[in-house]
Amino acid sequence: MNNPSNPFNPNSIVTSTLFAGRGQQTLSVLKKLSNVREGQHASFILHGERGIGKTALAKLIRHISSSKSSELFNLNFAISYYSVEKGQSLKTVMESLLNNITDVLPDSSLKKLSDRLGGLFKKGKFSFGAFGMNLNVDKREVREQKQFFKDQIVSSLTNLVQSSVGKDDDYKFDGILIAIDEIHNIQDLEGAGQIFRSIINTLVDVNEKGFFSFLLIGYSDSIDKFFKGDPSARRSFDLLHLDVMPDDEAKELLTKGFNEIKDLKYDMPSLDKYINVAGGYPHSLQILGHQLIEIDNDNNISNEDWNQAIVNSAKELQSKDFSDLYSFAGKPTLREEIMNHLALANGVAITKTSLGKSLGKNIYQKNALPQLIQTGAVKEDVNSGKLSLHSEFFKSAIRFHLKTLEKN
Repeated sequence: MNNPSNPFNPNSIVTSTLFAGRGQQTLSVLKKLSNVREGQHASFILHGERGIGKTALAKLIRHISSSKSSELFNLNFAISYYSVEKGQSLKTVMESLLNNITDVLPDSSLKKLSDRLGGLFKKGKFSFGAFGMNLNVDKREVREQKQFFKDQIVSSLTNLVQSSVGKDDDYKFDGILIAIDEIHNIQDLEGAGQIFRSIINTLVDVNEKGFFSFLLIGYSDSIDKFFKGDPSARRSFDLLHLDVMPDDEAKELLTKGFNEIKDLKYDMPSLDKYINVAGGYPHSLQILGHQLIEIDNDNNISNEDWNQAIVNSAKELQSKDFSDLYSFAGKPTLREEIMNHLALANGVAITKTSLGKSLGKNIYQKNALPQLIQTGAVKEDVNSGKLSLHSEFFKSAIRFHLKTLEKN
């Protein structure tokens, strides 16, 4: 039997039709964007660990924000979406983002931009002057370059809003949405929050052009770097942290994919029984869903299919992601026993004393726990001293592995 087209693709972004969960975060952003079209500016930072679904959610927001959906605030934004390559400067990122917006403007608007902006806008494209925040120069020159760069962005955005936003002309939009994905890749990210705060404040409070929104997407550990030196810049953004999915949203993700395949049946008790093996981690759920469709040969996903899919998913996670942190073969050592216990803790951080008592062993024997902390496999909270695994993704890989051992 030829397997149908597989709707689950762990190596690609989830399509808007198969997106599941994240309803609260999505509606929160869309509701504020509906106010942006009235000039009430709002910007967001979407953050979380690798594979948690940040880009998928951002692209869903991008899709809805230009869809004119009567059920979701009827939004019609001019959108510029850019994924940063490692080592890119903030200057080149902003040039690309603003140039993307010009692609949807009529020639008459482009001519006005050229007349107003002069050297900033040549031959239909933006080109900003030299800029670098990490130059080996004195602080005064750095401040002057920041101010010059900020003024260029403010001038460009002010004129873009004037050219693209309005309620009278058919070609005009509700506002401008500027989405920057993978912000952790920006070379001069440190302290960039200060520039964004200044851009936002000038556009909104001075120029009265609040018809725009920044949507920044990146790893959680890059957020402090972005705001370094200017904690007040946090007030310019709504910070949205993505965590693992609860079971009901995880089940929605899988069933949406199953329902894409004509006449496919699936065993609901098995879905309820095994759904938590992925730990609510979107990437792990995509792997599991993909394996279930590939294994099925009778258009009925049964308990046996689940058993084999869990084994295959465990092998994929182990070989591609975590072989350097955890030994998935042979008898578990004390290191693996510690990580197993943390993986099965249902999201609860554990004290060292509690961990030792539960295992009935000295967790410092052969330097086991200190080594796990040093390698990053285990995190220790600096305030409470409680322990947890370094990521939910890692946790789900171990849970898959333990489920496989249990079946064997």
